[in-house]
Amino acid sequence: GGGGGGDVSMFSSSSDRLTAAERAKRERSRQIALHDRQSSIASKCWWWTSSPTFRRRTLLALGDHTSLVLCPPRQSLTDGQSILVPVGQCESFAGADEEVWEEVRRFKHSLRRMWASKRKGVLFVETVLPHKGFWQARMECIPVPRRVEEDAPIYFKSALTEQAEEWGTHTKIIHTRDRDGGIRRAVPKNFSYFHVEWGGGGGGGGEGYAQIIETNDFPRDFGVDTIAGMMGIDPFGFNRKGGTRGGGVAASSARGTTSKEDEEREAVLRFVEGWKPFDWTLDLDGGDTQGGITTAEVGGVSTMTTGEGGGGRVE
Repeated sequence: GGGGGGDVSMFSSSSDRLTAAERAKRERSRQIALHDRQSSIASKCWWWTSSPTFRRRTLLALGDHTSLVLCPPRQSLTDGQSILVPVGQCESFAGADEEVWEEVRRFKHSLRRMWASKRKGVLFVETVLPHKGFWQARMECIPVPRRVEEDAPIYFKSALTEQAEEWGTHTKIIHTRDRDGGIRRAVPKNFSYFHVEWGGGGGGGGEGYAQIIETNDFPRDFGVDTIAGMMGIDPFGFNRKGGTRGGGVAASSARGTTSKEDEEREAVLRFVEGWKPFDWTLDLDGGDTQGGITTAEVGGVSTMTTGEGGGGRVE
């Protein structure tokens, strides 16, 4: 009987070795699949400077940790719509590092001042949908008439309540205050959520509403569609992959024979012209030398000349 036991032992040892090799092979395959999946998802995050599909002409300003990117006219609700995006990989602003958050606050303050100078308000919207693995955060910065910004608390409270009732979820509406930590204090890291912020013209930071997302059916354009309703703009026919929002201010101006590339370059030039006096990134190291806009830096428009101010650290 002893010899038989030895055979079993040898068989088990061989089996363990095979299993270990198989485990290593499977782990390698898993890592490769994960990398491929992340690369595939990154390519869909066209708003991220590290994405292979990022269009450099849409870069409006660049901090050390956060970028300001043009929202393409054909995907914008209003003219001058932009997007705040962390430079490094970050799935939500609730989970962002302190350095990112501090720059986001500076960008929001500057954007509020810029739009106030044009007698407009601005709403900041972030939607973090349930997902597995990898994603890149984005915060939409949507300029709106002042009355729309003033009405935002009432409209969004109603819309969020209706949304929760429709899907049978009972998550409460969380009141956020930028000066108290904003969304980072209100929502735990790695949670899915919706957040909208308004106000803050007095320098004390904005206020907003957040709600935890508990369903995969939460509409990704909920915030934009709610704002469209407030402005009396038809939200239907809006395609985030490149269509136009029917009746939208930016969408209607984007129609015609103008190419998408030319539309984006023109929109960048319009934005940067109003942004110059409020661009805090010019104070960063290199701001003096990189502040002047050149053909290579913004939109590739050959008629541009170097100026005193600039569109931020657009490289």
